[in-house]
Amino acid sequence: MRPPLPNLETERNQTPLDSSFAILHSDHKNNRLYSILKKVCFLGAVIHILFIFFFLSIGSLWLSVLNIFSVIIWLIAMYQNQSGRYILATLMATIETIVHAALATHFLGLSMGFHYFLWPVALLIMVSNSFSTKKSMLMGFSVILLYGALSVYAKDITYQYAFPAITDVVLLTNTILAALGFVIVMMSSQDNNTKKEKRLYEIANKDGLTGAFNRQFVYQLMKQTFSERRNLRSLDYTLVLTDIDNFKEINESMGHIVGDEVIKAVSTYLVTAVRETDIVARWGGEQFLIILMNIEPDNSQILIEKIRKNIRYQIITEGLSDRVTTLSFGVAKAKDDEKFEDTIKRADLSMYKAKKLGKDRIINAQ
Repeated sequence: MRPPLPNLETERNQTPLDSSFAILHSDHKNNRLYSILKKVCFLGAVIHILFIFFFLSIGSLWLSVLNIFSVIIWLIAMYQNQSGRYILATLMATIETIVHAALATHFLGLSMGFHYFLWPVALLIMVSNSFSTKKSMLMGFSVILLYGALSVYAKDITYQYAFPAITDVVLLTNTILAALGFVIVMMSSQDNNTKKEKRLYEIANKDGLTGAFNRQFVYQLMKQTFSERRNLRSLDYTLVLTDIDNFKEINESMGHIVGDEVIKAVSTYLVTAVRETDIVARWGGEQFLIILMNIEPDNSQILIEKIRKNIRYQIITEGLSDRVTTLSFGVAKAKDDEKFEDTIKRADLSMYKAKKLGKDRIINAQ
C-alpha cells in the first residue's frame, strides 16, 4: 500500500536544511568579503602609489614615505584576502585608511578632502560581516565620529606646501576617489546579496538533481492559488502526475548513476515540452508533477499525448541505447472549490491505474 499523501496545511520539507544553510551562509559571506576586499585593496594600492608622487611634488617627504608604507599595507591586505583571512584584511584596510586620513588632514587641513576616505571605510566595516552586527555598527559609527572630529580639529589648519592653487583640484579628485570606493563597496555588496538570494531561492524551491521545482514549492504555490481562486474564481488548472516506467529495473541493472541521468533527462524534456505558463516539479523519486494552467481539456490531452509519444526519442543516456523510456500519466482537472490535495489524489490514483493497465498510457481521473 502506498503511503497517504500529506495534507497541504501540514506538509513540511523533511530534509534537514540547517547545516546546508549554515554552509551556504558561510560560503556566501566569504565570497562577498573576497569580492569587496579584492576591489577595495586594489583601488587602495593604486591610489597610494599616486599619492607617493603627489606628496613628493608638493614637498611633503614625510607623507610621501608614509604612502610607501601604505602601499605595502594594501598589498599585504590583498594577499591576506586572497588567503581567506578576511577579518585581518578588513582591519588592515580600515586602520591604514584611518591613520592616513588623520595624518594627511593634520598636515594639510581640510582643503584637500583626505578625511572623505573615512566614509567608504565606515561602509566597508558595516557591510563586510567580518564582525558581529553590534561590533560592525559600533566600529562604523566610530569612524564617522572620527570624520566629524577631524572636521572640527582641522578647520583652522591652512595648506602650507607648494602649488596651493591645486587644492581645489585635489579636493575634487579625492572626493571622486572616495565616492568611487563607496560605490564599489555598495555595488559589490548588493551584487553578492542578489546572488545569495537567488541561491537561497533555488535551494528552497528547486530540486537539487534536476533543477525543476520541488514538492515544497508546489504546496506553497497552491496555498496562494487557493486564496486567489476563492476570491477571483477565475483560475483553472489541470494536474498531470507522471512516473517513469520500469525505473526500478534501470537502477538495478545499470546503477543509480544512470538512473539519475534518466531522471534529469526526463525533467529537461518535460520543461521544454510544456508552455511557459506551466509548472514542472519533481514530485519524488521518479515521479513528476505538471501543472497546466488555464488549459482546455482537449488541449491538455493533445499536449500530454505529445509528451507520451516523444519521450522515448528524447532520452539519450549512455547505456540506454537499447532501452525505451516511457511514462505513465494520471490527469485530473481541478473542480470548482476542490482542494489541491483532492485533485492530486485523483491524479495519483489515475497514474497508478495507468501502471496496472500496462504503462505508457494516459488515464484521466473521474
